[in-house]
Amino acid sequence: MPMINPTDQVPVSHAMGERRNLTVLFADLSESTRLADAMEAEHYAIMLRELRALYQGVVPRHGGTVVRIQGDGMLAIFGHPEMREDDGRRATEAALELHQQVRLMRPPSGSGQWPHGQELSLHSGIHAGMVLIEEGDAVRGRFDLLGNTPNFAARLSDEAEVDEILVSEETLGLQSHYFQTSERRVVQLKGRSTALAVYAIKGRSTIGRRFEASQQRGLAPFVGRTAELLMLDQALAAAIQGRPGWVSIRANAGVGKTRLTEEFLRRAALKDCKIQRGYCESYLSAEPLQPYLQMLRILVSQGMAEAEPLLSAAPPLRQSGLLHLLAGLTRQAPQLIFIDDLQWADDASLLLLHRLYALAVKQKLPLLLLTATRPQEAGLADSGAAMLELQPFNTVEAELAIVQLLPNTDPFIALDIQRHAGGNPLFIEELCHAIKYEQAGRRALSRPRVDSAGQAWLSALTLSRVARLAPEQAALLRAAAVIGNIIPAWLMQRLTGCSEQDTAVLGLAEHDFVYPDRRAGFFRFKHGLTRDVVYESIGWHERQAMHRHIAAELRSQAHDTPRQATDELLGYHEAAAGQWAEAAVHAERAGDQALAASALDRAKKQYRAALAALENLPEGSPIGTRWVSIAQRFGVACVFDASRADLRVLQHAVQLAEKIGDATLIARADYWLGYASYALGEVRAGLLHCASGLAAAQCNGEENVALIAQLHGAQGQLLAAAAAYPEALTRLDEAIVFLRALRQTTAPPTRPAVGLAYSLACRAYVLGDQGHFAAAHACFEEALSIIQGSNHAVEASVQGWRAAVYLWQGDWAQAQQAAAQAHRIGGLVRSLFTYSMGHAAGAYAAWQIERSAASAQSLQDAATWLAPRGGGLFSSLIHGWLADVLAEQGDVGGARRQIALALRRGRQRDWIGVAMAYRAAARIAAAAADAQRAQRYLDAAQAVADLRGSAHESACNRLLAAELALGQGEPAQALLARAAEAFEELDMAWHLQRSRRLMATV
Repeated sequence: MPMINPTDQVPVSHAMGERRNLTVLFADLSESTRLADAMEAEHYAIMLRELRALYQGVVPRHGGTVVRIQGDGMLAIFGHPEMREDDGRRATEAALELHQQVRLMRPPSGSGQWPHGQELSLHSGIHAGMVLIEEGDAVRGRFDLLGNTPNFAARLSDEAEVDEILVSEETLGLQSHYFQTSERRVVQLKGRSTALAVYAIKGRSTIGRRFEASQQRGLAPFVGRTAELLMLDQALAAAIQGRPGWVSIRANAGVGKTRLTEEFLRRAALKDCKIQRGYCESYLSAEPLQPYLQMLRILVSQGMAEAEPLLSAAPPLRQSGLLHLLAGLTRQAPQLIFIDDLQWADDASLLLLHRLYALAVKQKLPLLLLTATRPQEAGLADSGAAMLELQPFNTVEAELAIVQLLPNTDPFIALDIQRHAGGNPLFIEELCHAIKYEQAGRRALSRPRVDSAGQAWLSALTLSRVARLAPEQAALLRAAAVIGNIIPAWLMQRLTGCSEQDTAVLGLAEHDFVYPDRRAGFFRFKHGLTRDVVYESIGWHERQAMHRHIAAELRSQAHDTPRQATDELLGYHEAAAGQWAEAAVHAERAGDQALAASALDRAKKQYRAALAALENLPEGSPIGTRWVSIAQRFGVACVFDASRADLRVLQHAVQLAEKIGDATLIARADYWLGYASYALGEVRAGLLHCASGLAAAQCNGEENVALIAQLHGAQGQLLAAAAAYPEALTRLDEAIVFLRALRQTTAPPTRPAVGLAYSLACRAYVLGDQGHFAAAHACFEEALSIIQGSNHAVEASVQGWRAAVYLWQGDWAQAQQAAAQAHRIGGLVRSLFTYSMGHAAGAYAAWQIERSAASAQSLQDAATWLAPRGGGLFSSLIHGWLADVLAEQGDVGGARRQIALALRRGRQRDWIGVAMAYRAAARIAAAAADAQRAQRYLDAAQAVADLRGSAHESACNRLLAAELALGQGEPAQALLARAAEAFEELDMAWHLQRSRRLMATV
């Protein structure tokens, strides 16, 4: 089958221009109006001609193209026709030279001074991104540039002060360290929804290598690479013994060649050898024999007189002199010569490298040559070397790197980074840095999007590699990017005519783009970030046509593909093709399937896609009722892992329902908004929405019996969260009776009765808090008989509460087991809340058993994961546990912070961990010999226990009162006896033993 050209379906595509990742430079003469007013017209014209000549001379010298000169201003682009990974640096270098040359311009009048005694100066702006580029004309300039990138570059130029160059951070990335810059600052540009981080360029820095730039920002952690270091160590040992060698480290950009060599060179410096090093670069400042001249200059600076004449020698004499010098050094002492970025070496440097190696082999000199290069550009350059093909990080190494770069991130973000970076250390580093900035610069309404963290300079790096592919491979890669991260081989063949065994397809793996998946018949992008960049580089019309084609192929094969996978893919491709009605249908189905499988994050994503598709349907379509219906199922997914961003969807659903005027619709919309508020720990708001929902549902009471029962259950859960236990039990019991009866009438049940299971779990923890542990465990058993083994998110919640009740009872081993289940299932369904709460409960149980620093750290980790979202439902428990642990560890400051956080949650009616926090405060005060304050905190703990009607908290307060009395040398026998009596009555065996041990010491 011949390869399909997607543009055949849209013949206007070429007329619509080409999408390219460009760096755009705008430059304008500062205060030009004032100058023009003060100068003779003829003199001003001469000045303009000189300025324009500078524009036309300087920009091409740095690899750019002048697109348009208008008046005293200029628009230039870098990245067309040839894209380079350092286009941002080139544009900045061009701007620096232009500013310098303009400052040196002299007036044509011969007066020697410009009007008003000022110097000429420019103000410039540089920004990079995707641009639609079309052929221009006499009016528009050489090219017509469409998109926001030129607009933002122009606005940066307007923002710049006199003689200032403003460059966006995403344009330069690590290359910003080639320049002296101002502090990073943030500007808000008209037309841009988010602020833009920029630097003012002050001049060039002394940095010449990308590794030095990385050092400026902070090196990525060195992880793994054990086998590679061993190979290098062995090669060096052999060279020192007179067996010369040459090792060439090959890998694509960002895989860590230089990082590995720096680690090796650090180790080699401790051995009996001398290290000479140099690097090659592709930029204009590169000179023949560049890496060796760098070595020479260092030797001269170290006092080697015989090296100095070679710096000024003619090229042929210099080359032979360098060979003689380096060979002589090797005869004096073993040498390790390292050349980085060999792919950019000039022919003279390569020839000298091969001559030096041949001489070392012939004379058995103690020499190790180490070079680092990229695989596509190697070949003859490093022929004769032993190849060390450096691989991306494996899963364990990637995880270690992420933990070191983002030590406080939650595990789900870490997994997303791993998937998106594909093990490329540079991509991991940049994604982590981007997320750091995102988290620092906004309120945490939701988790950061890993796939939104791309940078223009990284795009240039990726697309410069794509540009080196053969045309057929580039077309394949573009088709693969439109299909998605996972590429069915049959679909690739139908779209392009190339089978999975085709040479061009297999070649994409050799270039580190697309690899065969573990599943037969599938390919996948090695790096999700690469896929995103390639996809964005494809023109909109071409993309849309390809998406339409893919959707048609998927529909034709729907009977051979699992429905869930088909619906997800169809929903995505139909939306991208603008087929909104079909996209809404398939995204909704995919959401339903994901929800049934407890894949909560996927369910939320698909429901959001369905709602977005509905928004694109023509006005007047009957979508309101359907929108609310989908939003309600979205709410089901939210309750186990809610974020405040989710509330916006549910609030809009309530507004739509009220606009429609359907009482039942209003009631359901309020129910899910109330439930999401509950999941976020916003009890007051949740109760208000449930009350509003009940009022609407009771308008048609007979029709809404089940809904009213659900609302009563939700009210019971909210009241329980607020520690209003008597009323909570009444509401929960009403819901449980109804749901039990409903379950009995459904034979056989089509799915677990999750509502009944969770209501039973809520009843259980209320009973447990009141000290009725036997009744609580009976409720848990009934709940688990309904849900256990389903791996449903509710099962995680039930097990989490069961762990909490075991902790109250002091049964640490049982608590660990239940917590482990909550943690495991929370991970399966990607519910950060249940995952973290299970982790925390297990860590606190482990602390009680082991008193280990590791368990304390695990508890701290769980608190850190939840902190960006403001904690959430019952997060006072974690703060109470941490306060207890930190107080015992002697970390008074840390304990006080956790106590304050618990009390803040108490003000939101989350009282469940507050008594424990007050007890920690009492212990801290007692340790500081402040008996009066300790008693106040203990009284406060008892007030919270009374508020909750918590028998176990009251018993623990009595035990602490006895411990404080003992610490002050006061009688404590009666207090201990009362505590022991309570513990025995409540069946709190561990606490009972502790109180009896204390009694034995009195």
